[in-house]
Amino acid sequence: MHLFAKRYFEKILGKDKLWVVDKSCTYYPCHPDRIEDCTFCACPFFPCGDVSMGGRWSEGKWSCTDCTWVHQTEVASMILEKIKVLGINKPEDIEKNWSELQMIQEEIKALHPPNLATSWIH
Repeated sequence: MHLFAKRYFEKILGKDKLWVVDKSCTYYPCHPDRIEDCTFCACPFFPCGDVSMGGRWSEGKWSCTDCTWVHQTEVASMILEKIKVLGINKPEDIEKNWSELQMIQEEIKALHPPNLATSWIH
């Protein structure tokens, strides 16, 4: 797991609330005019490899820059609830529960499909 993601997950996991938009963040705005929630700045599904989400392979690495799906309030809320049910409280739990997280992503994606028309695409 990338060090940024590990540090970020240490801050948010185990909390019972969404972060909403963090305008004080160094990286804000990461997705101009398309972000409703910053809870999953570090995506628990990374690298999903799913181009339907707006991500893409760039120079041999997965890039989520064009994905705003996890930044939708309703999606973020569902993710938070599902990871609490799994008992994910620390970054290591994300790696241990990878297959369950992939199923959660598909389940939530079926209920809230990504809308690439509203994603920030270069």
